[in-house]
Amino acid sequence: MTSYNLFFDAGSKASFAQLQNENQLLIKENMELSVENDLLELAIQNKQQNDLHAEKFAREELNLIFRGEEFISFQETPSDAPK
Repeated sequence: MTSYNLFFDAGSKASFAQLQNENQLLIKENMELSVENDLLELAIQNKQQNDLHAEKFAREELNLIFRGEEFISFQETPSDAPK
């Protein structure tokens, strides 16, 4: 009975080896994601410290302007629309 459980049960060596392989793959994937996360954090920090990036974001995403400037907005029309 004990031998049966060791080789064929849910806790058998084969399933244990499969779980170890899966664990190794997940560890590798986690390390790759950690490196990618570190790079993204560095990019965010660089952009937060860069005044030109902050100005570009304010102008393009938030439609902000400096005092004394005029804001001009263009309306896009479909290419097949009559002129």
